[in-house]
Amino acid sequence: MKIAICDDERVWIDSVMTVLEDYSIERKTDIDYEAFDSYLALEPKTEEFDVFIMDYQTPEIDGLTFAKQLREKYGDKKTIIFLTSYQEIVYDTFAVRAHRFLIKPVDKTKFFEAMDAVIGNSNLNINLSVKSDGKVELIPIRDILYIEVADKECYICLEDEQVVCHKPISQLEEELLPHGFFRSHRTYLVNMGNIRSFDAKTIEFKNGETIQMSKRRYKEFCSAYLDFNGGT
Repeated sequence: MKIAICDDERVWIDSVMTVLEDYSIERKTDIDYEAFDSYLALEPKTEEFDVFIMDYQTPEIDGLTFAKQLREKYGDKKTIIFLTSYQEIVYDTFAVRAHRFLIKPVDKTKFFEAMDAVIGNSNLNINLSVKSDGKVELIPIRDILYIEVADKECYICLEDEQVVCHKPISQLEEELLPHGFFRSHRTYLVNMGNIRSFDAKTIEFKNGETIQMSKRRYKEFCSAYLDFNGGT
């Protein structure tokens, strides 16, 4: 794994490099990284990197614009972590599907959590076991957008299909809660890793599909989403 660090202030670059070195030692893992003081310097070399730890705002171009360029060019093959002094930017990061946003000065615990998720890909190889149409299916939980209750059945909604599941949603919630899922409505259990945007009325997923948000659960959902994305 190769990491690009981009910030126009050297103090923040040095801070990230220090925490990366600590992470490498404590986790006993090799990390290859390179630092850049501008997006103009980084842009010709984006193909080389897997993870981008980037300042949200620099003089020549803002991080959101650069992140959009990465998504247009590479889709979801690159991981983006924003550095910022402003927690409210989390709502802007929905559009570019940022993995995390970290508040300056960088908190070591939050940084380690973000890197653990990147390197471990905690949901990459985890499957949900469901019995459907008389057979057992293993569904990668990273592929689940949301689960819906309708007509006393649960429907596991993926990008291009639905799978009927006979488990009650309460059991599914218990199984999936540790993996970034949240009960956003009495009839919906959502995968926060696949959300593109949300407001007090709706949740939009990365495939453009939308579902209803519970007004009663909205505040709790916001808090859970901030925690999921490494907020404080």
